[in-house]
Amino acid sequence: MGAVQRTGHPGQRNYRLAVYPNRTRMALVVLGALAFVLFGLFICYQAITAMGSAPLAGFFLALSALAIVFFGGCLIYGVVRLARPKPVVVLDNEGLHDHASFTGVGFVGWGEISGAMADNDGVQRLLSVTLFDPREVLDRTTGWRGFLVRVNARMMGTPVNISQNMVAMPISQLAAEIRLAAEKATVDR
Repeated sequence: MGAVQRTGHPGQRNYRLAVYPNRTRMALVVLGALAFVLFGLFICYQAITAMGSAPLAGFFLALSALAIVFFGGCLIYGVVRLARPKPVVVLDNEGLHDHASFTGVGFVGWGEISGAMADNDGVQRLLSVTLFDPREVLDRTTGWRGFLVRVNARMMGTPVNISQNMVAMPISQLAAEIRLAAEKATVDR
């Protein structure tokens, strides 16, 4: 399986572009998460042993427990993604399927997409997909994920943001493909 699988081109009946995770970066995420889980366990152990003598031991115990839970989740997510790779972004004649991160919004139809651009947030390269009405996508995401998608949308200006770290295709190339597919889909309808 390659990092990118293509069938047809935008506007053709059998069009499908599947972009898989960048395995090297995913492995680094797994190693980083493992390191933080181990560090959290170490701090947790230290806090438990110092519970009677250190006034802030309870605070460090709670903080380390949160770190273990959060980075443990990242670790599990990364291991599952490495073990069973699935496309993180799929483009087809219906729209864009975003599963690049926990805040991925799922399906977004071409009629909802107004543009796509490669951007820098100062730390990493991002693909920002602009929408005619972001509220429609935000209303479809609920619960904890919905909360995170709303926070992400406030920070980035759009709910659909895909990090270069998560995809094995240059973001600028993916943005151009999205723009072309959206244009072809709206012309053909």
